Amino acid sequence: MNRVPFALLAAGAFAALTATINPAALAQSDPHQPYNDGSAAASVTVPPGQVAPGVDPGTSMANGGVQSSIQATQQQNAANQAQYQSDLAAYDQAMQAHGHAVAQQDVHYARQKRAYADAMEAWRMQDYACRHGSSRACNSPAPDPANYY
Repeated sequence: MNRVPFALLAAGAFAALTATINPAALAQSDPHQPYNDGSAAASVTVPPGQVAPGVDPGTSMANGGVQSSIQATQQQNAANQAQYQSDLAAYDQAMQAHGHAVAQQDVHYARQKRAYADAMEAWRMQDYACRHGSSRACNSPAPDPANYY
């Protein structure tokens, strides 16, 4: 049990010692570009001590994959937006048709209600005449609301 922590401690000490001996090994640089030593050709565009930007094939390939993924996502988003707009237009059209149907039904109901009220008024007059001795009013059928449309 005592050997495992000791081994970890020894490995950590070795890593720290290696880093202090060669600090340049910890600095990041582009492996595909030569180090700028300040020569005339390199120092025209890049200050001494810096790495000139270059093209890394791996990074370019990864960036190409990311770009194609972005384009595919944008195309899918455009298709989704078009479908949404189509669905929204269909919904609006259905709501207008429903509103028109409701308005027609309301007009029909108002006419039907008025016809029933007129038929009831005629029946009341007929009933009044019958109660006051009109045999013709007593023998007549009750008014039909359909006749008052």
